[in-house]
Amino acid sequence: MTKYIRSDSQSRMVRFLLIALTSGLVLPIVACNAQKITSQDRKPVIIETLFSATESWNGDSYKYPKGKPEMTLQRITAQPGFKTPLHFHSQPGIVYLVKGKLSCGTIDGQTLKVGPGESFASPQETVHYCESIGEEAAIVFVASAGVKGKEITLPYKKQSTIIP
Repeated sequence: MTKYIRSDSQSRMVRFLLIALTSGLVLPIVACNAQKITSQDRKPVIIETLFSATESWNGDSYKYPKGKPEMTLQRITAQPGFKTPLHFHSQPGIVYLVKGKLSCGTIDGQTLKVGPGESFASPQETVHYCESIGEEAAIVFVASAGVKGKEITLPYKKQSTIIP
């Protein structure tokens, strides 16, 4: 029987190859197993109610207008310093501020300030304005439950009667 003697460098190479081969088989199995456990820990869906209201931030009770219902979702980008003209809404709405800062006020002096990630129910019949007061543009999502063919935002005219 012939005896084969390895040098130190050959022994190190053999050990390296064995470790590399073993790692190549073991690591993917461990990684898949860890991923499987992680995915089992996750819920398939997460539902969070970001906002719910029965009246607006200033106390307006909601009334749904008559007619064919229409849901609307708007994305509004308001540059710093932009201020809406005085207006009111004929339907209920919810506002979600993604980015920036808003200051809103009513004709009778009530005010509201909101930052990113905050929501509020917009006034329905109360005349109000909103202004982008941050250093960056305000990005706002507004969801409204209105009536097909009816404007969401109505301009305020001092002599007009506000009827939703």
